[in-house]
Amino acid sequence: MSATMQIQTTRFGELEMEEGRLIRFPDGMIGFPDHRTFVLLEHKPGSPFMWLQSTENPDLAFVIMNPQLVHSDYLEDIPIQDRDLVAGENGQPPLVFAVVTIPAGAPEKMTVNLLGPVVIDVQSRTGRQVILANSDYSTRHPVVQE
Repeated sequence: MSATMQIQTTRFGELEMEEGRLIRFPDGMIGFPDHRTFVLLEHKPGSPFMWLQSTENPDLAFVIMNPQLVHSDYLEDIPIQDRDLVAGENGQPPLVFAVVTIPAGAPEKMTVNLLGPVVIDVQSRTGRQVILANSDYSTRHPVVQE
C-alpha cells in the first residue's frame, strides 16, 4: 500500500491522495516550469472534463479533456514527425489530454488547446505538455461547434 499525503487545493479543499497517483512533469507545464507534480481529479461523474491539479500550488489547476471528444481523428491527424511526442513507452499508449479554456460568463465559447497536448505515461507516472509544431492545430479550437 502506498503512502498518502495531504494536498491543499483552492477548488476542492484539502485532499488525501495516495503518492502513487502523483504525476511528475520534469519540465512543468508550458508557462509554469516550476510546478512539476500534479494529480488527476475527476470533475464529476460522467463529465468529459478532469482537473490537472498542482500539488505544489493550491491555486494552480488546469481543466483538461480527451481531445478526441472534439476532434475524433485527433491522434491519427498528428503529423508523422510529431508522432514520437505522443507515443507511449513499452508499447503502452499514453493518456492524451488537451487543456480547456473557459471564458468567464461564456462557457459556450470554451476552447481546447489541440496544439499543445498533455501526454501522460501511465506506467512511469510522468507527464509533459508537448507542442505539435508541424500541425495545423490551434490553441483555441472550439469545444462547442456552432
